[in-house]
Amino acid sequence: MENYLYDAHCHIFTLRYAIKEVKGMLHDILNGTYPWHDPSSKSLFAVRGSWSDLKLLLRQLYELIHAAGGSEEENLNFLQQEAKKAFPEDHLRIIPLMMDIFFMLAYPLNKDQEFKHVDELRTPQIDLDDYQKCWNEILDDLTVYIQSNKAALIANGINDVNKNIESALQIIGEERSVEETLKLRCGESMLTGMDGFFRTEGYCNHLNNLMDLVKTRKGELFPFIAIDPRREGIVDTLLSGSFIKGDARFYGVKLYPRMGFHPLSKPMDSVYQFCSDNNLPVITHCGKGGFPPSTTWKYADFGNPLHFEPVIKKYPDLKINFAHFGSSDPTFQWAKTVARLVEENENVYSDLSCYTNVRDLINKKQLCDIRPKLKTRLMFGTDFDVMYFTDNVSLKNYYNNFKTVFYDELEVLMKRNSESFMGL
Repeated sequence: MENYLYDAHCHIFTLRYAIKEVKGMLHDILNGTYPWHDPSSKSLFAVRGSWSDLKLLLRQLYELIHAAGGSEEENLNFLQQEAKKAFPEDHLRIIPLMMDIFFMLAYPLNKDQEFKHVDELRTPQIDLDDYQKCWNEILDDLTVYIQSNKAALIANGINDVNKNIESALQIIGEERSVEETLKLRCGESMLTGMDGFFRTEGYCNHLNNLMDLVKTRKGELFPFIAIDPRREGIVDTLLSGSFIKGDARFYGVKLYPRMGFHPLSKPMDSVYQFCSDNNLPVITHCGKGGFPPSTTWKYADFGNPLHFEPVIKKYPDLKINFAHFGSSDPTFQWAKTVARLVEENENVYSDLSCYTNVRDLINKKQLCDIRPKLKTRLMFGTDFDVMYFTDNVSLKNYYNNFKTVFYDELEVLMKRNSESFMGL
């Protein structure tokens, strides 16, 4: 019988997902309905500009996921092939996490703040030629950026540079037209859609691709649905149970507070209660760095594990993974908080995804040696394909680092703890 190992934190979304989402953001900006500001303010909607924010966003997204130019299934295959090289007797199961980037330029949802419905999101049609012209400008910028970075990628030893660039440019070409997006956004209300939430093209494309893989690659992946309470109707859809029913389902909830929502904003309490009541695990980003890049990002502190302590006390049966173990914090305060929460509670976990530096792994190994309970709650993750953002490590080297530092604990990190967290 084949033994299973787990990548408890990875991403298999693609450049196509990112481009589709930014195309939708541009639509709402042109239409005057992108919620830059709190809906209660007098200046709710933004005016069109030079598109510098969207150009920068696409550049950053390309840097984040330039290693994954193929489809979700191709990314799954790649992860399994690389794992097989490191662990020939084992088979890899993955826990791919969705990410919701659509509202990262929108108004923040702060602590104790309630979500405000925005009826204006039911949009009239905008001018096709104007939309296309603006989108061409943004994609032309991305094309120049990709081509200008070719030499740097080669110098850094990145494999298959030409193949990756060709794949990216092909996707850009295929997503060049805005006509289909405009038709989708001008049909039935985007607020309700077929599933009761505000549907954007990239988010739903990635969601559907994950669901298809759950059916066709049964038992190989256990995806987590991204919940941002600013996405109209997404919390209610989660509470309806539709995301966790049937053969094609999600197995947990992914939170990314640094996108701009506080974990103690009002809508989140019902999410925690639902997950607790339904044994649905939660993974939340817990590193001062991440996306958008920089530890000084304006919403970085929303991911502070201290914000979740009242949640843990209120819902002691809720399984929650503080991903990245508080990385990118030179004071180690976030890591110390996570370690304390593990010690004091039964259902708190963490993972070592995107740990590309051996010194950091050794530091966490030493922490496990003096905190035995932590060793039973810590999981392995690659953070692919975000991990490739560093351009410093291949999956081969990444696996070897863990095999070297955690030689005696690999079975616990890569199997038992993940199965405990997931209830598998």
